Amino acid sequence: MVSEILIFILAGFATGIITGLVGASAIVIFVPLILLFLDYNIFTLIGISLALDVFVSLGALFTYKRYEHIDFKTGFYISILAVVGAIVGSYVSKSISNLNLLGITSLITAFTGIILFRRKTNLYEVSNMKTYSKTKFWIAIIASFFVGFLGGSLGAAGGITILLLLIFILNFETHSAIGTSIFVMFFIALFGSIAHIYYINQIGFKWGLLIFAIIGGILGSFFSAKMANLIKEKNLNKVVGVLLFLLGIATFLHRVVL
Repeated sequence: MVSEILIFILAGFATGIITGLVGASAIVIFVPLILLFLDYNIFTLIGISLALDVFVSLGALFTYKRYEHIDFKTGFYISILAVVGAIVGSYVSKSISNLNLLGITSLITAFTGIILFRRKTNLYEVSNMKTYSKTKFWIAIIASFFVGFLGGSLGAAGGITILLLLIFILNFETHSAIGTSIFVMFFIALFGSIAHIYYINQIGFKWGLLIFAIIGGILGSFFSAKMANLIKEKNLNKVVGVLLFLLGIATFLHRVVL
């Protein structure tokens, strides 16, 4: 039990670090870490990772708000359809087999690492302004539904996807994109996790373990969010990208292929 608690604390802390740095959700590191060391049902971990995202994103939001790197208005509009998608996706996930979910989530982790490593933020940064047309705005709104759907079905609160949407479609400055994506992620995670509670209770998950993960996650998010607002994300993305890629591949080989 002690080792299980320590693993949840460390996995939560790692989630907080990743969320604060690049706005990634718990699916990219919490689930792979838990699966590497503990024998858990993947469907259970989807709901748990979404619940963890709720509290970790809140911790990171305080720091990004302090540095005025959150566009609440745009984030709120994007959140509306994203939440609808998350609720729909949460009911779809239970019909997917554990092995398929594990394979998908581990590959998402690896793919996220590649995106972060190759992302050239300087090419898409706009100083102190966001220049997007109404057409692009509505494209982003519609796309947010599918981001939420993936979040609810696969346990990914969509932080990275929303981040890329804000940068490539709405032309956000990088820091604001991260802060706003975490803001949207909070709502996706909140409603997605609520939709999973009934099924998690049926499995008999020990909710006390989530508390330990939340403690680690909040500590990690406070620390890394402050770093992200002071250090260039380009350098951090290289390190985090490599780690996520290796973690995703290791989980895929360990639990799916082998």
